[in-house]
Amino acid sequence: MYLLKIMVSKIAITAASAVLLTSVVSGKNVLIAPISAQSQTINVKPAETEEAFKNPFIGFRPSRYVDDPSFVDHEYGTVYKQYIKYSDLETNAADSVEKIKLWSNKTWAGIEKKNIKVIPRVFIVYPDVGEYWPNDIPHDKSTPEAEAARWLTPQIKQRLTDFIAKLGQAWDYDSRVAYIELGLWGNWGEHHIYPVEMPGGGDRIPAEFQKALGDAVVKAFKNKKVQVRYPETFKEYNFGYLWDSFGLPEDHESGDGIIANNNWKTAVNGGEVAYNWGDLSNIGNSPDESLQSPSNTAYLNDWIRKTHTSSLGWISEYDQNDPKTAVGATEMQKTLGYRFVINQANFTAQTKPGGKLYAGFDVTNVGSAPLYYKWKVEAALLNPDRSVAWRSGFNNVDVRNWLPGDKWNSATKSYEIQPKKISIYNTFTLPAGLKKGTYTLALSINDPAGDMPSVRFAVKNYYKGGRMPLGKVGIGQAPENQDLGKFDLLKTDQSLHYKMEAHRMRIK
Repeated sequence: MYLLKIMVSKIAITAASAVLLTSVVSGKNVLIAPISAQSQTINVKPAETEEAFKNPFIGFRPSRYVDDPSFVDHEYGTVYKQYIKYSDLETNAADSVEKIKLWSNKTWAGIEKKNIKVIPRVFIVYPDVGEYWPNDIPHDKSTPEAEAARWLTPQIKQRLTDFIAKLGQAWDYDSRVAYIELGLWGNWGEHHIYPVEMPGGGDRIPAEFQKALGDAVVKAFKNKKVQVRYPETFKEYNFGYLWDSFGLPEDHESGDGIIANNNWKTAVNGGEVAYNWGDLSNIGNSPDESLQSPSNTAYLNDWIRKTHTSSLGWISEYDQNDPKTAVGATEMQKTLGYRFVINQANFTAQTKPGGKLYAGFDVTNVGSAPLYYKWKVEAALLNPDRSVAWRSGFNNVDVRNWLPGDKWNSATKSYEIQPKKISIYNTFTLPAGLKKGTYTLALSINDPAGDMPSVRFAVKNYYKGGRMPLGKVGIGQAPENQDLGKFDLLKTDQSLHYKMEAHRMRIK
């Protein structure tokens, strides 16, 4: 059994004042935000966990390749990239958005039950696999000149911008979609046609196509974050980047460009560790070598920190059953994306039905990137069986502002700008019909798709299902005790899921 270390203090203050309390856990003064007079407050300091575990949008990012029949299971996988043939979604200009929705509902059926979200990349040309052009777009490649010219016609520009509008109608509100990779143009949808060159030289997507596709994406996607391949392209748009030769010295300009663009606070960055070219001496020749060597893992984690990277692919294909990879995989999973630690929390010890309940906490993001969507932070009172008796969201809280540090120093292995400790607090009005008794106060961050707990804090206080217990609250009586019972492990909890809104899936 776990007995929570607490300090209870009688507070007699005005509603506009605050008080310093000394925590028996931390030994430090803690500023308690204003609460109603003559109430008791309990201070707690949950212990940080050493576990690596799944959280939405971040971590090792498996891929569903062209003809893969399903999403592979992964111990840390919540976000998956999927390569999608253009012709699976549209063959003729008259094809409607309903075709995209039908494909999505069939291909992604049931992934919400596994808490999986997808980063779709639609492509036309996948070298050595196939080409998937729409029926009515010329695409001769009989000569290098023709192969380049087919990407530069007014017809393909118009077709792609029209298609992006359809994608927005299908996916911008689809809870199964994490982010969008703006593919479409070039080999693999990576905005280059190497080894072929443009008429004026170079192999990258021309400026006029960047503007046409960029404008179309901004118009079509008001809710989803968007990624592009190269940091020197689409510079007029607040897009994140996919560095698909992550950490390779030969492609350091991509990493340096991501750092220089410095838009990570609002644009999500991802990557892929390439094992088929370049100098791999600091990376390893395979995912297993990357994670079994402490120096290789540290090298890649260094780049994750510098570029504020949320997820990485290809390296995700390590052997999950090999204990020699476990240490490196744990460290990298803890480095990728956000990682929220609760520094301390305080809450009302006793109130009455219909009364006021104060709850506050300090949180620090010790990871590498933000959580990029505004999800609700919730307080709940749990019954003895851990079912929910009452719940409500904190007011005026934006988790997107829980930022990590910045300007990573590779020598000191720390951010020169340390992450800020964020103070969150709220006074809730409980329902008058709430039964008297002792309840457990718990926190969660909820996926709006079903309003269900999803993002977990990196603390040992954890109950299966996504909630973090803080302590006991008495309603109409003093709390019976502060025994929170046995905590659950975060990594082994496979119960988290979300719910698809029926109207988002509906086909006309």
